[in-house]
Amino acid sequence: MLDAKRILLALLLLVLAAGTWWLARNLTATKTTFDGHLRHDPDYIVENFTATVMNADGKRQYTLTGPRLTHYGDDESSDIDRPYLVKYSEDGPPVRTRAEHGWMPKDGDVIVMDGDVRVTRERSKRGPGGIMRFDHMRVRLDK
Repeated sequence: MLDAKRILLALLLLVLAAGTWWLARNLTATKTTFDGHLRHDPDYIVENFTATVMNADGKRQYTLTGPRLTHYGDDESSDIDRPYLVKYSEDGPPVRTRAEHGWMPKDGDVIVMDGDVRVTRERSKRGPGGIMRFDHMRVRLDK
């Protein structure tokens, strides 16, 4: 004959077994599959490039050139070797900026330049022009 203690013990063991099965099924760490999407590998490289951006009126806004541009697909950023940026203005001479290295994030509206950054503006009616030197500079392209 079954007494109340044995029935209670059987129910307790059944609840523990069900709880263990549930924990093993739901709390097991999932295996991450390595498909390479977390790697920071270039998806394309452009040698001796020139990129020209026009404004709404069809006039040159800026030109960016360099011997090498390396684009990374994981974060859509680009590294630029020895970037040379020319920003054009309707009311003055262009501003020329060059550096040893450049980096452009995903949106492409900024270039971060590092290493012997030189900004040159020629003389004009508005001013004498000049050269500025920096170690690090952030250039907004849309302004």
